[in-house]
Amino acid sequence: MPETSNEASHSAIEAVARRSYGRLVALLAAYLCDVAAAEDALSDAFAAALTDWPIRGCPANPDAWLLAVGRSKAIDSRRRGRVSDRLDTDLDQIASVPDTSPL
Repeated sequence: MPETSNEASHSAIEAVARRSYGRLVALLAAYLCDVAAAEDALSDAFAAALTDWPIRGCPANPDAWLLAVGRSKAIDSRRRGRVSDRLDTDLDQIASVPDTSPL
């Protein structure tokens, strides 16, 4: 029985994970200077592959695809963190303003 596109994609993802996971984490860690963030970004990239590859097919260079998506996911995560930090700072400043309204 031939594999479906979904099964073929999952097989390709599993093969890439077995063959290249350590190298991809190392490359992302060197880029990010953070091993934990690299693992998180690569995990997000594999999750994206699970949704993208069954629809579009396995890319010609799956390692490069995962690395590029992992970098993008890491950048997005850092941006969200900075926005969240700024929001926390702004809320702290607002909360520290004394209430001068009459009761």
